[in-house]
Amino acid sequence: MDFIFGNSKTIILVAIAVVVLVLVITNYQKIRGFLLEVKLELSKVSWSTRKELLASTVLVITVTGILTVFIGIVDLGLSRFLSVVFK
Repeated sequence: MDFIFGNSKTIILVAIAVVVLVLVITNYQKIRGFLLEVKLELSKVSWSTRKELLASTVLVITVTGILTVFIGIVDLGLSRFLSVVFK
């Protein structure tokens, strides 16, 4: 009994591995077909160039910064306005 309780994690991991292996073996053709379709679809994707990717990243970071400052200013203004109104 000590073997079972002492190695319960190992036994569970082996059982999960066996179940996954059985599922992969029984569904091999479906999995293979799915992966081939994924490869085909990824070949159709229009990937951005490094220059476009960097420009988009800079734009997103800049807009995020601007919106952060704007929302902070609006929040500060509304907080001060409400504190004056409710005094």
